Amino acid sequence: MIAYILDTSALVMGVNPSIIKGDVYSVPEVELELPSDSMAALRFATSRDSSILLVQSPRQTSNDMVRKASLKLGERLSLSKADLQILALGLDLRLKGMNPTIVSDDYAIQNVAEHLGINYTFLATFGITYEFNWSIYCPACFRRYVHSYTRRLCEVCGTELKRKVMKKYRKIGSSKNHRNS
Repeated sequence: MIAYILDTSALVMGVNPSIIKGDVYSVPEVELELPSDSMAALRFATSRDSSILLVQSPRQTSNDMVRKASLKLGERLSLSKADLQILALGLDLRLKGMNPTIVSDDYAIQNVAEHLGINYTFLATFGITYEFNWSIYCPACFRRYVHSYTRRLCEVCGTELKRKVMKKYRKIGSSKNHRNS
């Protein structure tokens, strides 16, 4: 069974869950990221209340797997709680025998989804052509941190940390991911 998982960017871009064929899911944290008086928030609430959009929290084991993968790839600082839970819900649905596809323009989500073998599609971007492993560093004192470092500020000088690509792998014709036609 095909299932689509909508992240915040999909709803902001105007995806209407009521016109999608298949089951449509999201997580409670996505609603918290939407501006409360926006059309996207109204669409989310209306679709949820009419049971068109199934809002579900993922299992803790899936959350842990996603956190581990995002740390390994150096994407942890780029992913919000909603992003992590979108990815974890993808793992949950796959374990239930479904074929989930995450709808997101977020490159960090796409990178982690690719690593975890979860399908994704995009709306306004071209999707990823490379998978990245990131290095985290301080632009002021040049201290380097392991890719799994989760704080946003340098522990030496307090400057906001940055990241740069440590390794990139060309994604060659992966059949795991759907592209917009």
